[in-house]
Amino acid sequence: MLLAAPRTPVIEVTRRIRLAAPLPAVFALAADLRHDARWRREIHQTRLDAPAPGPGVVATEDAFLSPRCPHALTRLVYVAYEPDRYVRCTALPGEAAWQDVERQFRALGPSHTELTYTLRFEQAVVRRGLPFAPPVWFLRWYTGWMMTRYLRTLRQLLETGTAATPARPELVASH
Repeated sequence: MLLAAPRTPVIEVTRRIRLAAPLPAVFALAADLRHDARWRREIHQTRLDAPAPGPGVVATEDAFLSPRCPHALTRLVYVAYEPDRYVRCTALPGEAAWQDVERQFRALGPSHTELTYTLRFEQAVVRRGLPFAPPVWFLRWYTGWMMTRYLRTLRQLLETGTAATPARPELVASH
C-alpha cells in the first residue's frame, strides 16, 4: 500500500495522560477514529470503509479547520492496529496534506490506563485553513494546547462513565 509523504515542514506533538479507566474501555474509545468527534471538537465525523478499525482500513475524517475550510476531508489508513496496545494511522496518497496519528496504550493496573497521543502533520494542513502558515514554534504550542484539551475531554468521558453511550450515535455509524 502506498502512503503519502510530507512535502512541507512537519510539526510533531506528543501528550500523555493517565486515566482512571480500564485499558479495554480506553482502547475502545481512543483507537476507533469514529469516536474522535466525541472528544476532539473540530471533528464533525469520521467514517470507516469497514465495519471496524484494523490494518488497512481507511478512515475518512471530516474536520473543521477554519471558516475558510469548514469541512476538510482527509483519508487516513490504519497502518498498525494492535488491540489494547497501539494504533497508527497515516494519510493516503492524494491527500491535500500529510498527517499521522499514533496512540499508544498501557495498563497501569486493572482500572487505570496511560495513553500517549502523538500527532504529526505537515504545515500544509494549516495552509488549507488559513491564508498563511504560522511559524512552526507557534503551531507546536497551539497543537499541544489543543491536544491537552482533547485529552481532558477524553478523561471526562471515560471517568464519568459517559463513554459507554455515544453522545451522537449518528457519528459512529459506518457506511
